[in-house]
Amino acid sequence: MSPGDRLQTVLRGTEEVVTRDELRTLLDRTSTPRAYVGLEPSGLMHVGTAFVIGSKVEDLIQAGFHAIIFLADWHAYINDKLGRNLENLRICAEYFKDGFRAVGVPDSVEYLYANEFVRHPEYWQTVIQASKASTVARIRRALTIMGRKEEEADLDASKLIYPAMQVADIHWMDLDLALGGMDQRHAHMLYRDVAPKLGWKQVVALHTPLLPALDGGGRMDLVAGKMSKSRPDSSILLNDSPREVERKIGKAFCPAKEAVGNPVLELARLILFPRRGKLMIPRDSKFGGDVVYESFSELAKAYADGELHPKDLKAGVTAGLNEQLVPVRKFFEAHPQNLDAVTSILRTG
Repeated sequence: MSPGDRLQTVLRGTEEVVTRDELRTLLDRTSTPRAYVGLEPSGLMHVGTAFVIGSKVEDLIQAGFHAIIFLADWHAYINDKLGRNLENLRICAEYFKDGFRAVGVPDSVEYLYANEFVRHPEYWQTVIQASKASTVARIRRALTIMGRKEEEADLDASKLIYPAMQVADIHWMDLDLALGGMDQRHAHMLYRDVAPKLGWKQVVALHTPLLPALDGGGRMDLVAGKMSKSRPDSSILLNDSPREVERKIGKAFCPAKEAVGNPVLELARLILFPRRGKLMIPRDSKFGGDVVYESFSELAKAYADGELHPKDLKAGVTAGLNEQLVPVRKFFEAHPQNLDAVTSILRTG
């Protein structure tokens, strides 16, 4: 793959890179740079994590990166996930690995766990170094990476450790690129602020867009408005049944002629077009019959112009997403153990 092709492969489908020049230099300098994405194993995976992040990890591998999926069990513990039970969090981490395998993330990806890091005194020294190179006010501003408000640290001081740990993780793994959704931007910028003070190498920060909540809530707030499994009907889970996918999309916020901030259109933009290249909308013959859109811009224009009804858009996105989930369902039918274990934890927890 040519340098230009590598660059475009890394950048496609992303919202932001900090910085493009640094990324180009990295690709010119290193044939196998190191990249990671950090995720809390905190319950059932939703389709944004599975498909948007999963596809970008595939892109990084295709572009020659050594890619790491970091399953941040201790971070999830600090963030009060799964009852702060580390054993349950580790079971969930195994389920996350299944989820990424199910959507086609290559086996060459490396999976690491926070539990492996915290055993080393040197890791905690790195956390302290990151903390000393920052201020409490700067750390508090980064708490949104946890889906938390700044004032929550007033009730639980452990929350202030989390951003410093995320900075330490990047240094500890000797990374060249940090991948995350736009909600992780504060952590990556914190690292970029801290690194020169400590003599650490700089990393490229690569951010993917966030799938919005299906209910349209918090549309003006990047974090509050994202798809979240903590609000079940606002998100589509990787293991939802075909009927459940249809039900959730059927009740989703999808105002006629509104193409901006429309969560159903965003499912098409961020998942279906990148993976399928087109979208077929099934329609009754009296309404013109089936129609195929070859690009997202074509679909968005037709919707904004009123040529496509919300009900028809929802039907097409439902059918397309359920088609993408067919191999996922087959994978979990063949490998149900970790999914069953997480489902049991959530049911009893």
